[in-house]
Amino acid sequence: MLWTFIRTYVLVAGILFAQAAVAQNILEGYIKTGLDSNLALRQQNFDLQKAQLDLKRARTLFYPQVDFASQYTLANGGRTQDIPIGDLLNNVYSTLNELTSSQKFPQVQNQNIAFLPNDFHDTRLEVTVPVVNMDIRYNRQIREEQINTHRAAIAVYKRELVRNIKQAYYQYLQAGRSVAIYTNALSLVQENLRVSEKMVNNGTALKEAVLRAKSQVSQVQASLIDATNNRKNAIAYFNFLLNQPLETEVAIDSAVTEQFAPVPPLALEVPAGREELAQLKSSQKVLGTNLKLNKSYLVPKLNAFYNIGFQGFQLKFNGDQFYQLGGLQFRWNLFRANDNKYKIQQSQLDMDALENKYKETEQQLSLQVRTAYNNYYSSLQSVQALRDEVQSAQETYRFTERRFREGQALQLELIDIRTQLTNAQIRYSLAQLAVLTRAAEVERATASYTF
Repeated sequence: MLWTFIRTYVLVAGILFAQAAVAQNILEGYIKTGLDSNLALRQQNFDLQKAQLDLKRARTLFYPQVDFASQYTLANGGRTQDIPIGDLLNNVYSTLNELTSSQKFPQVQNQNIAFLPNDFHDTRLEVTVPVVNMDIRYNRQIREEQINTHRAAIAVYKRELVRNIKQAYYQYLQAGRSVAIYTNALSLVQENLRVSEKMVNNGTALKEAVLRAKSQVSQVQASLIDATNNRKNAIAYFNFLLNQPLETEVAIDSAVTEQFAPVPPLALEVPAGREELAQLKSSQKVLGTNLKLNKSYLVPKLNAFYNIGFQGFQLKFNGDQFYQLGGLQFRWNLFRANDNKYKIQQSQLDMDALENKYKETEQQLSLQVRTAYNNYYSSLQSVQALRDEVQSAQETYRFTERRFREGQALQLELIDIRTQLTNAQIRYSLAQLAVLTRAAEVERATASYTF
């Protein structure tokens, strides 16, 4: 029975395809505007740009790092060291002078060396290069994958935004349709009031007929006020999604509620294009790389360095103070009281939790797809039945109104038929909204919208 209905639906949809294309162009224009200007989506793009800059920063760690440093110190006091050079050498120098009959060997003073250098400077360029460092390698891989995670998150939000824009537009059209229905109902009850007053003046009806007619006018006016307010709210929300002034007028395509664009073929499997799954897979890769990062403590780190500059007492830059210094720095983390082991266990638990989350999300998305299809086909059946109800109610009202004018029908009967007609029109309008809204849900669940 389901497939018979589907074939009937496809036939009807094919007849209305040309008109649907026009409506779709209007709606597509609004969708493009929303995708270009929505503030929340812009925030998502800012996060992506930050992730891209993080990757660029991670890549810079592979290159040599050059720093310029200079230090000048003044000191007084502090620890000192006595060096008895005079006591050790003066007697020897005196003997040598006697033997050589000269003063070639002068007397020297004992020295007192301060540990804190006074009037001393060290000015240099420092160059460091990572030779073996697994941390920066895995950090770069994490940053690369995080970009994919952000892109998937943006795609998820864009699909949500497309669905919200479509549903908000349909809600706006339905609100406008409700205003039109109550406006038409108001004209009917006002005409009923006019006829009732005429009949009372002619003596063919009692004053109660006028009171009932006035009551109907008041009721419909109240409903019209509510419908008008709902339309204003629908316009404001739609413009909010598009990041436009909330009072901006929205183009009306009255035919769109009559078009039920074909949805993708029935498929109960989770579509491969669901960005939620891609986002989780990307997160799994990030956690997997983070696990490798935590295990990398087993690999020692090796850096090379080279310094060139000037060092000495007094602020001079000459050949006597020039120096060069280079070498290797080796570091191997041997013991941290099992801290690295616990970090690895935590990373493994994070991966297991995310794997469980992935399976849960698959089930949720599968349920979403099945529910979206069921709701859509059910709403199609409802709207076809309600269309017949509206047509019957319209014919009944015209027939009853003619009888009322001829004095062959009671006013209460006319009021009841008018109420049934208005309610049937409202139900039909809501049913049309449900079809369009659920079609957008199917499109969202199957990730079939093409950006």
